[in-house]
Amino acid sequence: MAKQYKALCLLLSVSYLVSLELTTATVSPTRTSTKALNFIQSSCKFTKYQPLCVETLSVYANTIKTSPRRLVDTAIVVSLKQAVSTKLFISHLTKSQFRTLQDCAPSTDTFSTDCTCSIEELEEVMRCNGWSDCLSHISNAEVCAISAESHSVENTCSSPFAGPVKMSSVRGRLSDAVRKSLHARFTKLHHEINNAKMLFKAFAKN
Repeated sequence: MAKQYKALCLLLSVSYLVSLELTTATVSPTRTSTKALNFIQSSCKFTKYQPLCVETLSVYANTIKTSPRRLVDTAIVVSLKQAVSTKLFISHLTKSQFRTLQDCAPSTDTFSTDCTCSIEELEEVMRCNGWSDCLSHISNAEVCAISAESHSVENTCSSPFAGPVKMSSVRGRLSDAVRKSLHARFTKLHHEINNAKMLFKAFAKN
């Protein structure tokens, strides 16, 4: 019950934050400025993961327009939303999935800690003072995401993880599925934060 309460509070607090920062816009030729989309595509050239940058930020083209500050703010909030979504995914795993994943190292606690770290550091970016302070928090958030991404490919489980998964082994099959899902989520979080960091650096130069 306490876990569900914390997850709900987390979701509500971030939803409130996002509602203040962004107005989601459906991207279409008639509703979205071509100039705004071109600005986003051009800005995303500064990032390492350009397709993801364009995909995630174009949704908010009507909010970003051609403002570098709004572009960076949006990239930070998009990363924060991904971190919160991942944290909620972890909290909603069934008891059997929790026990299954905890049979291997790292445990769900490790992923939850890394995810919370990213969330807290990204929230600090919202109220940081000075370029160096903000960049430090973004970098810390990325480190936490990379840590979780690395943990998600670690394999300290005994058979059937070491070899082909046996269909009779529900434990191995569930653990592998959960781990792959977590890896995909944390990889996306890492890439989004990295994009936000590169946009922040580019923004500071202007």
